[in-house]
Amino acid sequence: MLRNGNFMEGWQDMPPAPGFLVNQQPNGWHLEWIEPGQTLYDDPNTVCKGVPECLHKLHTQLPAHEQLGAPNALILAGDTTYKMFHFGAPFGVTLAQTVEGLQPGTLAVLTVPIQVHLHGETDAFGAESSVWINGEGRWVNGFDMGDRQWFKHKVEFTVPADGRAEIAIQVKSKWPRAKDFFIDGISLEAQAATGAPPVDTGDPTVDTGVDPEPTPPGELKVVHIQLPTGLSLRQGTCDTPDTIELNIPPGVEIKLV
Repeated sequence: MLRNGNFMEGWQDMPPAPGFLVNQQPNGWHLEWIEPGQTLYDDPNTVCKGVPECLHKLHTQLPAHEQLGAPNALILAGDTTYKMFHFGAPFGVTLAQTVEGLQPGTLAVLTVPIQVHLHGETDAFGAESSVWINGEGRWVNGFDMGDRQWFKHKVEFTVPADGRAEIAIQVKSKWPRAKDFFIDGISLEAQAATGAPPVDTGDPTVDTGVDPEPTPPGELKVVHIQLPTGLSLRQGTCDTPDTIELNIPPGVEIKLV
């Protein structure tokens, strides 16, 4: 089922890219960018020149007017948004996820809000975004998306016989100029196959009609964390058993006691 549509379930740090850039792959998603020197998706005449920065922005990292519910909100759900950007090079990014357990033959709707900051771009196709499901989709240019506005890719599709939806979200910047893309509040309206778990719409406000499973029995492990004054704690979930992940800001050192 669709996972982590609001980017609140944490992330995995990717191996360092050229220039020691460490990008964040959202849990539940596969992050991939076009390597410098390769052509830009369906544009054979444009060559990528840089690796974009891809990371989570928490509401505490945003000014008040860009937080949830504010006039220029960059967060649509929860307390996190996902940002992909480069200060001045052509780039392309793909976020992909496979959703399984859907009822074959039924109609489903995927909604992917994307916001682009054009930074004065004069070419309508200088920045584009797209959503693909099972290989079908289309690009929307930056002028149709609108500068610093939420454009909602809304894609209706019929679930195939295998009950799978291969979702790919792509953004690209064609020219050596700054571009910022933000994604948040992804949702899927679909019918789960008979006997399958309920569909996670990606929206924490939607009631699936199914009570959450009880916590399995076992020993509860308690971890004590002491935070210095001025730091806050954000809790996520790690997929690796017996492992605790800590993401720390610059200037902070971890000491085990």
